[in-house]
Amino acid sequence: MAASAAAGRLPLRFARTIARGAHTLRPSVLLLALAGFAIVAGAANAQMIPKQKGATRVMGLFDFLCLKQLPDLNGIERAAGFGEYDQLTGGDLAPYAPATPSEKLFGWRYHDHGEEFVLIARRARPDADFAKREPAFAAAMETSCTLHVLAAKHDTLLGELTRVMGRKPDQTLQEGSMHVYAWTHRRADALSYVRYYMPENAGAKAMLNASVFVKK
Repeated sequence: MAASAAAGRLPLRFARTIARGAHTLRPSVLLLALAGFAIVAGAANAQMIPKQKGATRVMGLFDFLCLKQLPDLNGIERAAGFGEYDQLTGGDLAPYAPATPSEKLFGWRYHDHGEEFVLIARRARPDADFAKREPAFAAAMETSCTLHVLAAKHDTLLGELTRVMGRKPDQTLQEGSMHVYAWTHRRADALSYVRYYMPENAGAKAMLNASVFVKK
């Protein structure tokens, strides 16, 4: 079944996968997991992704597709495969390509509850600006995962992400027409970020992004 076959319904194989294992992480372990720890929330803290349309469901999908997989790029590919998403190539993928070179770049499109989502996964070397800011990670490998979301009320996504992270953003800034909210975790061999890009313009797509820099 194609991912876009029915609004509000994911392929059965993917739905069963989510029901078995996709739950929100405890705020205290989320960034640690992104930094390379194999930590899973306890059963008492498990929460299934709701079937209803809304920010909690979007955040659950972001957790399953990105947070639980990083820094494993192959894991993101497998998660997209479970959903039988439409893979983006060529001209369809080009608009999502960053300005800096990628060693690997993948993209998929799917529909859920009548809304279109685009998932982008990337592996790359840090660019010059990052290397200057973070010299200890200048030779690290970056793996990132971004979910492009069209949401009617972007503030509800921000509230849900803040709840999942367990604290207010470490940093807020403006990038063009986007308000950016960022959380950071650092340890000796890894540096991880979770960012939410909230557009100023109504109807524009927001972005949920997670990236991990791991030293070789």
